[in-house]
Amino acid sequence: MAKQDQKASAAVGRAGEYLALAHLSLAGYACTMCRIKDHDAYIQTDGGVLTLQVKTASKTHKTTKSYAFHTPKKNVGVSDVFAFVSIDLGAVIFRRGDELTSVTTYISIKEFMDVKLSMQKTLDSFK
Repeated sequence: MAKQDQKASAAVGRAGEYLALAHLSLAGYACTMCRIKDHDAYIQTDGGVLTLQVKTASKTHKTTKSYAFHTPKKNVGVSDVFAFVSIDLGAVIFRRGDELTSVTTYISIKEFMDVKLSMQKTLDSFK
């Protein structure tokens, strides 16, 4: 990958992290960005602190109407919560890390359009 492509990719990823944390903050959760190996942020909930990993895409995958996100193998470097961000839609979907079953997670445009409960449902599942 060319140096410019790497910079652009890093900028998209960073924007996704801030967008995910903005959604959490607006919902009343305290969040702290961190830059450690497997996690991007911490989320303070009533039940304790959860780790968050953010995956960001800026366009759909090939000719599909889905976004493709590279995710870790099961139980290898898995955060408690994953935030999947579609930058072009400005939308975020939250999922439990232990629910991921593949090294690529596909999320359709339709799923991103119906995201209202994903954050609360995911975070409440840790209570």
